[in-house]
Amino acid sequence: MKMKAIALLLVIALAVVWPVSSSQLNASSSYYKNKVIVLMYHHIDTKESGATISPGRFGTHMKLLKDYGYNVISVEQFADFMQKKGTVPDNAVVITFDDGYESFNQYAVPIMKKYDFVATHFIIGASSDKQNVSTKHLSWDTMRKLKEEGFSFYSHTYDLHKYAELNESGSKKGPMLSNRIYLKDKKRLETKAEYTARVTNDISLIEGKLKDELDNKYQMIAFPFGSFNSTVKKLQKEQGVSLFFTTRPGINKAGSDEVFRINAGSPKITANKFLESLRKFH
Repeated sequence: MKMKAIALLLVIALAVVWPVSSSQLNASSSYYKNKVIVLMYHHIDTKESGATISPGRFGTHMKLLKDYGYNVISVEQFADFMQKKGTVPDNAVVITFDDGYESFNQYAVPIMKKYDFVATHFIIGASSDKQNVSTKHLSWDTMRKLKEEGFSFYSHTYDLHKYAELNESGSKKGPMLSNRIYLKDKKRLETKAEYTARVTNDISLIEGKLKDELDNKYQMIAFPFGSFNSTVKKLQKEQGVSLFFTTRPGINKAGSDEVFRINAGSPKITANKFLESLRKFH
């Protein structure tokens, strides 16, 4: 009895001297199995606004993922899982960025490397080719370097991440990818054939660039503004695209080709709200 009492006292003493942190306890938790949460970010800058968050806020999100036992996986492992060709760990998370901003390389990558995380970035091909935008976009050289480090890059269209006029007066506008647009020079709406040709050409351009510049083996797209239709999906599939990232919130199960994403790239997403947004879909 005395030995048992002494052993118990030793256990209590160790617990006091060497406590288990809350993060260690959380890291051992299994919140969900055979499902994947996909996070969506855009731009990172010291001045927050709209879809732009600070490096500090992004760093907090990444630390919370690590501390609370979420397992960040590559989008390629996720793609295999969605097509029922592979498995994922418990609490699986994919980190995605849209638009192709250079701030991904400047701010996000160093933070993610601290935690051995990887991410994928859906780029606008024309912006990387021409660098004709006010906010600097990733160059192909930078993307090649980052790909060697485990990051990946896929389509956000070549040059259809825009709104266009849909009628003569210009009072109606919509995303160029998912709408037949008004042709001012011809004073009429695009025909279905013209719309199909325009979208097909854009798909060929971006997928060709991704293969030529980065030697991509997988093909996937994040729809600009989350907007798409059955024609767009059909045309994408005809050119080999197999996974379609939306802006609809949710958690992903194997067997679907449309991906739910949680928008985490807002200045309104505090640490508590970030955790709440994850737990909502456990």
